[in-house]
Amino acid sequence: MTLNTFYRIAARLFLFTVGLLTILNVMLALGGRETLENLPFLFRLPLGTLGVLSAIGIVTLWFGMMWNCVVVSSLPLSSKIRWILLLIVTNMLGTLIYYFVVFQRQPQFPSRSTAR
Repeated sequence: MTLNTFYRIAARLFLFTVGLLTILNVMLALGGRETLENLPFLFRLPLGTLGVLSAIGIVTLWFGMMWNCVVVSSLPLSSKIRWILLLIVTNMLGTLIYYFVVFQRQPQFPSRSTAR
């Protein structure tokens, strides 16, 4: 698995987790429950596992996007400073914005297995 693949999975897993938990909370609120605490253990266990994996993924993605912004990208210095400030101040939201706006649009280098 390449780093780009891991970043793609981490970003989409985090968005999926946030969306799923939002839908669950709305459904529970409409059903008269206030929190997820009253759900049976067999529902909470996979949700907790999904949450842990998403948290690990988004933190790793955050560090990766900061590294990409500072070291790898060819952005002008003023843009790098603005992106780093956005990444530090907004954390997860800034990470997702940088990933989808800047990182995915960068030209990707061919892998060694395809280069001959």
